[in-house]
Amino acid sequence: MAFLSTGRCGTQWLTSGLRELHPELDAEHEPIGPMYMPRMYFRCYARPDAILSVPAVRDHIARVEHATRPYVETGWPIFAALPLLADRLSDRLRVVHLTRHPVPTALSHLAHNSYAGSARDDAYTQLATLGPRDPNVFQPHYVHAWDRLSAYEKCLFWWTEVSLFGIELPHRRGEIPFMRIRSEDMFCAESPALGQLLEFMELSWDDRWRAHAQRPVDRWHHHTDREIDPRQVHRHPITVAVARMLGYDTSRLDLAALEMRYRGKPNPGIDRSRRVGALAVAEEAKVSEPRPQANMGR
Repeated sequence: MAFLSTGRCGTQWLTSGLRELHPELDAEHEPIGPMYMPRMYFRCYARPDAILSVPAVRDHIARVEHATRPYVETGWPIFAALPLLADRLSDRLRVVHLTRHPVPTALSHLAHNSYAGSARDDAYTQLATLGPRDPNVFQPHYVHAWDRLSAYEKCLFWWTEVSLFGIELPHRRGEIPFMRIRSEDMFCAESPALGQLLEFMELSWDDRWRAHAQRPVDRWHHHTDREIDPRQVHRHPITVAVARMLGYDTSRLDLAALEMRYRGKPNPGIDRSRRVGALAVAEEAKVSEPRPQANMGR
């Protein structure tokens, strides 16, 4: 089973709960990090096996194919491999599209400097977070305005691309069991969403999930010192329309709450510097900056 998401929507919490409460399965969060290389292999429907040219992906997929226990992967970079998994594991694959409101999602990515072209410049921003110059993106027209966008707007672009893919995938691969769930509902004790998710995963309900729902798990609770205006979302009609399709209202924003949560002193060790080993990872992948190439996806 694979979770399709933009990240910053509770996947660490979910992985922790699955490991603790359902030891009958194996759950992993970003086991190969950004090495799925979404910036190169996004929406590769025509040649889904092209992603196997990346050694880390080839080895990881082989391990998953030979797994004898149920396997769940929650980390967001896996979305680049979903066309391949739909081909090779169609009898075993289930996909959950885990969503979150675009504004806090984008602000959370902003607090991590996690977007294409970010000064963070590590393997995630080099290989994974989508930009308008990358093959098969839905919004290539943003290339003309990219340098004029705020970092927050670039994070909204990222949210929109992955969300559009989450809307598209069940239409392109309708034979794969698919569920969509809002992360906001997953954390709500009164909502049946978590129970419905477990049922889709063919897992029995465990009352300990109620206690787990109150437990913070996120290791990366960061802030930004940039000036932010969450209302910039209204400059992007496609983002607003996609949000509406997924059940999110962008017209009502609690600006004070967003300011309190995301504005503050950044963590200099993570927010503003390269992660250790990132350049070595990129070198292993033999990829630096993905460039436009022959369309492999449409």
